[in-house]
Amino acid sequence: MEITVNFEFVNWWAVLTATVVAFILGGVWYAPSVFGRIGLTEAEKMPRGHERYDDRNLQLIFVIAFVFQWLTAGLLAAVLGPNSSIRDGIIVGLLIGCFFVATALGISSIFDKRPVVRIFVNGSYHIVSMTIMGGLLGALH
Repeated sequence: MEITVNFEFVNWWAVLTATVVAFILGGVWYAPSVFGRIGLTEAEKMPRGHERYDDRNLQLIFVIAFVFQWLTAGLLAAVLGPNSSIRDGIIVGLLIGCFFVATALGISSIFDKRPVVRIFVNGSYHIVSMTIMGGLLGALH
């Protein structure tokens, strides 16, 4: 089996596009009206303005999350390569999302004693976002 990771042919505009789309998906996915409050503790459900929500920390969290999403999209693009299709991207993104990201997140979450429903919300976000990013990267290579 030969697996190559080559950043030479990565379309960084496609990576940026996939990053922005996944970031927006996260904003919708974790909105209080969608899945944002499912499985949270009472302390985590505190309204904005409470000491748990410091706007400076929230901005830093968004910046770091965006950078992590960009790194993920960049590596996914390098794995897919320049000759990938939308189908290839969807399949690879789905497999990585299901069997690497969601499972690793699930293991960590179990030991953090997170509620099962929260593990499902977080894991399914990563499966969907990786699948979409893979499709976009395959299409925009």
